[in-house]
Amino acid sequence: MTGTVLIGANNRFLVKTEQGIVSCTFKGKKLKTDEQAYNTLAPGDIVELVPVDSETGLITKLLPRRSLFWRYNEKGKAKQAIAANIDVVICVSSTGMPPWRPRFIDRVSVLAEMNELPLLIILNKCDLPVAPEILERLTHYESLGFATMQTSIYNEDSIERLRRYIQGKTAACIGQSGVGKSSLINALEPGLDFEIGDICEKYERGRHTTVAAVCAQLADSTTAIIDTPGIRRLALRYINPLELSWYFPEMHKLYGACKLGARCTHLHENGCAVRDALASGTIHPDRYRSYTSIWYELTASKEYAKKTRRPQQYSDYEDDE
Repeated sequence: MTGTVLIGANNRFLVKTEQGIVSCTFKGKKLKTDEQAYNTLAPGDIVELVPVDSETGLITKLLPRRSLFWRYNEKGKAKQAIAANIDVVICVSSTGMPPWRPRFIDRVSVLAEMNELPLLIILNKCDLPVAPEILERLTHYESLGFATMQTSIYNEDSIERLRRYIQGKTAACIGQSGVGKSSLINALEPGLDFEIGDICEKYERGRHTTVAAVCAQLADSTTAIIDTPGIRRLALRYINPLELSWYFPEMHKLYGACKLGARCTHLHENGCAVRDALASGTIHPDRYRSYTSIWYELTASKEYAKKTRRPQQYSDYEDDE
């Protein structure tokens, strides 16, 4: 029997099968997979399971993923799977509370680019005033090839645009706490909040407060949304710093054009095509700041110091989001 993981943690998962929702565990502390990770399974994963009775089962195998969105778990010092088998990443931001965080969006965009997943950047709560500089940044993101959208739960036209965009897809909603991810998802379909609440109640977590990522399917049976907990800080790892520019579209097209070629860090070298583009205004200074912030974070990590046998460096990237 196969099924889709809806929610889970601590070796307990709710899996949707053709026979209904089954509460599952697996033998041992972790399911045996080919990858070392902080968590074994994520919402959206397809698994094989053996029924124990009509309501419980034992997961025996994780089937190959066609895509994965993950973050670096700083506590566990490992990759943490957030949403599996998705077609699009939706980064939800807001106009004022919490504040607009373009460098958080940039970090989400790097992970989406790494995993070859389309990114939709949503500016939510647009029933409130929107500063001109935020609209300018949305336009800039569009020029880089990212889709953007302005939404409000009080504007049905904006909700309908989002509904059409994700139709037939599995989407993962990523964002900081308070940007309105859950409210936006609930606005897509009346009653979806009750479905998510039922899932969480069965999971023994009470009413839905997005304490764990949860996958919910819309009534059309072809569209699914994975709602994720608010992320305070999105740490990045497992990127060669010299390859970081690959995941910035405006820098990627300049790859190899620097005097030092692929060895250029784009930080201080003479004859750097990226720095020339920054000086000419082709590259947005805030995007470049994101690049340098992530660069210093990567080179400051213990993993990088151990791999390169260089002293561990330190930077002020932590307050940069």
